[in-house]
Amino acid sequence: MDKKVFYYFVPCLMAILSFSCSSKNDDGHAADNLELTVDEFPVIDCSTSTQPLCTILAAKTLGLPYEWWNNAVLDGVWYVRIAYDDARLTEPEKKALEQKLNCSTTHGSYVNLIDGKVELIIASRSQSRDEKKYAGEKGVELMERPIGRDAFVFIVNGKNSVRNLSVSQIQGIYTGDIRNWKEVGGADAAISPYIRNANSGSQEKMETMVMAGLTMIDWPEMTVGGMGGPFYAIMNNVNGIGYTPYYYFSIMAREWTYAKTTAVNGVMPGKSSISSGTYPYVSEIVAAVRADIDKSSAAYRLFNYLTTESGQAIVEESGYVPLSGR
Repeated sequence: MDKKVFYYFVPCLMAILSFSCSSKNDDGHAADNLELTVDEFPVIDCSTSTQPLCTILAAKTLGLPYEWWNNAVLDGVWYVRIAYDDARLTEPEKKALEQKLNCSTTHGSYVNLIDGKVELIIASRSQSRDEKKYAGEKGVELMERPIGRDAFVFIVNGKNSVRNLSVSQIQGIYTGDIRNWKEVGGADAAISPYIRNANSGSQEKMETMVMAGLTMIDWPEMTVGGMGGPFYAIMNNVNGIGYTPYYYFSIMAREWTYAKTTAVNGVMPGKSSISSGTYPYVSEIVAAVRADIDKSSAAYRLFNYLTTESGQAIVEESGYVPLSGR
């Protein structure tokens, strides 16, 4: 080949290949978009609090509309669903997609992934100690990666005058060393410290992130199940305290205005303090797949996609703080 032709042709060819492999967003960055069909879309599972993100992710990669809706069972709690009335799907496609979008809670989704019933999960935390043990018994290894930021917050009834707790005060309440609100600047009333069920996303975070090895109170009557449990408990008990992901409090249970978050060490939870890391209990939401996953599968592509620029934009659209903290 003539050298002049070679030096002209090769750069042009590379430019064409580059253009065909990545489109551009308005800001000039690679869009790295992922487009899937219903047949290609993997079977996924999630925590209760990551349900909106999972559904929005499906909608975006499938090119379908979605909508927020108020759950009739848990009045006032908002979830996301595919807007099937506006989606151009056949009835078989609709049924297939519904079966691929699961929400089995944090622990349930991990068990399903370990058992090979689902291909990808998005959870409010990484594996618990019990889940790692179960995976080991099954001879399964998981791959996990952070995909967004959240916070772990403490909620009280709006009539409770306490608006700030220190880390040591929270630990004291949940070890049973602090029993009365007046010990932390509140009314002279006994504290009702509600706890979550074992292996729930919230309970695992409470034990590992907040208590950090301290022994929690063992009051079975104070255990509440489900994400709505702490909210219902403090609704009926002005002296109660509970804990939950900030995302669930601020996005999903936003109509339950009787519940208020407390500051921790003087810092209120919010997107700014989560992004900056100034709030003491910043946590991460994670995506996970089995380590033996087919690297050419749509599930693995989706797993990788979540940390791309476009994937992070979906994380942000759902209401979570993206890894970049923008």
